[in-house]
Amino acid sequence: MISPLQIIRIHDGTITPPGPKMVVCIHPGQGWYYRINSKNHWKPAVLIARDPHHKFLDHDSYLECGDPLELDDFVVEESIRFKGILGQISPALCPEIIAALKDARYLKEIDKDDIRAILGKC
Repeated sequence: MISPLQIIRIHDGTITPPGPKMVVCIHPGQGWYYRINSKNHWKPAVLIARDPHHKFLDHDSYLECGDPLELDDFVVEESIRFKGILGQISPALCPEIIAALKDARYLKEIDKDDIRAILGKC
């Protein structure tokens, strides 16, 4: 089972070109994840500094904090089985991630509240 803030690598067919992408779990019960990107092109985004995240990051990156990806259990379980959990982002980023929820366009307020509750415990 994956926990909030843990990172896995998936094959993301929704990016151009499709390929591997690191994602951060924000709501394990719903299968919601945010992408990690090397550039700050997608808003809102939260900076993930290489330090203290050098275990899985080669350079400063950005957490895409708009509307989350929804991954099914099979994708998550296969990623963990073949690649493992890569690490975890610092809980110190939770207030910034929670603040970014206000700009998520399609999430219902009740879903934002669920994410706030989960990340508020980290």
